[in-house]
Amino acid sequence: MIKPRFSQMLIGMITTAVFMASGSAYALITPASTCNSSDILTGVGYSVTGCTGFYSGNLNNAADFSDVKALIQSQFSGITLGNGIIEQDNTSSTPFNFATALTGNTVIGIHWGGQGGGDTSFYELTIGSGFTGLNLKTTNPFLGSGGLSNVALYYTSAVPEPEPYGMIISGLGLIGFMVRRRKNS
Repeated sequence: MIKPRFSQMLIGMITTAVFMASGSAYALITPASTCNSSDILTGVGYSVTGCTGFYSGNLNNAADFSDVKALIQSQFSGITLGNGIIEQDNTSSTPFNFATALTGNTVIGIHWGGQGGGDTSFYELTIGSGFTGLNLKTTNPFLGSGGLSNVALYYTSAVPEPEPYGMIISGLGLIGFMVRRRKNS
């Protein structure tokens, strides 16, 4: 049986080889420790279910989104990204929240500044009820220096809109009314 630590290293090496072969500008940093779910502090209404990083530079501002898209989709199963970032905010404060409503399975990218352009990590979150914002570390967890620079929203589950439900209920009510009227005549 392969130990989890070895399999994580193997995935990292394969990802690095794929990106280097494709001519990507972003290579995986091999830090003393990898990203950790504790990079996002405990908060109400969310849990960290996975992470990948630290990657050199600010991938949230990458000129070629296809590299970042391929990286995220290879690291988090069941995630299919669109053609760009949903929302991005330059921030140094926490707790942090996007203007876009977050729900269910969500993927964000966090860039911390620092020597050499800082580092970016990607985190998969499960957002539940009571969510009020993300508590992020304000210092680069990998370097131990450099501040929080920007946060990007790459994916969030669709939020059901109330209008379709209202129309369905209205339609069922109208059908019920017509059936009852037909029975009475």
